Amino acid sequence: MKYITQYSEISCVDDSGNEIGKVTFPETEKGVFDIRHTEVSENMQGRGIASGLVRRAIAEICLRGGEVRASCSYAENYIRKHGLRPAVICHMVTSIDGKVTGDFLYSEKGIAVSEVYYEINRRIKGDAFACGRVTMESSFTNGFRPDLSEFEGAEIPKGDFIARKHGYYAVSFDTMGKVGWTDSLIHDDDEGYDNCHIIEVITENTPEKMLAYYRKIGVSYIFAGREEIDIKLALNKLYSAFGIKKLLLEGGSIINGAFLREGLVDGLSIVTAPIIARSGDKPLFEGSDMNEFQLLSSQVMENGAVWSMYGM
Repeated sequence: MKYITQYSEISCVDDSGNEIGKVTFPETEKGVFDIRHTEVSENMQGRGIASGLVRRAIAEICLRGGEVRASCSYAENYIRKHGLRPAVICHMVTSIDGKVTGDFLYSEKGIAVSEVYYEINRRIKGDAFACGRVTMESSFTNGFRPDLSEFEGAEIPKGDFIARKHGYYAVSFDTMGKVGWTDSLIHDDDEGYDNCHIIEVITENTPEKMLAYYRKIGVSYIFAGREEIDIKLALNKLYSAFGIKKLLLEGGSIINGAFLREGLVDGLSIVTAPIIARSGDKPLFEGSDMNEFQLLSSQVMENGAVWSMYGM
């Protein structure tokens, strides 16, 4: 099967090119899109096509920064069951053999291609970017651990802490709340990351003294699970509490794989460096299952990089 997106319509066609399903979502007001009609051929019903169409319609609306409405009963029921979440684009730089960590990133060619990646990041900038704890620490905090002694025995209000609304966010998936931020904003030479308000996605097992610390420095946090992060719940909260509609997922391989296994990756933006990495380096998706994507575009960039965009 293949999905074809036009401005206000997504069609599903079989291998012979015959249409077997369709969803329409016209723009009824400026920036407001109404999912009005979903249909699937009678002989193809019960195969997940309708849910796939609605999911793709919601993602497409979010990528446009639009507001989702649903006047057809199937879409209403889908949203009631799954909620609304940002469209997730996994944006990564890889070697030819699909690795995302290792010495190849620090070679002369790897550094040059990484600059291409960052330029593309600025070009396709969404409402937020997201990384796992290890990536956040290596990229922004250098593993800093704050002194929490003043917060021993602190009593913290229950629930999420929304410190502020902002134009752009850095979302840290950090199960136990370990990332030692020193400010509520990221300060970086790259304008694609500078001035992002930090949101920690944590579990209920996060120590209260760390919550008190985050509150003191103005870092927002949301709870998503008791012991392990419920990614779907986290995305629902990021959408509803912060208005995040387009999220760039930027590694590492463990969190990328977790999103993919949950069916929460809507597209790929892959910048491939003309380098073969070492065999022990980590892959784009750790522990992934087989998933099919559609090639939307591919461009040869500077320094031998190839930028490929994939959709569901």
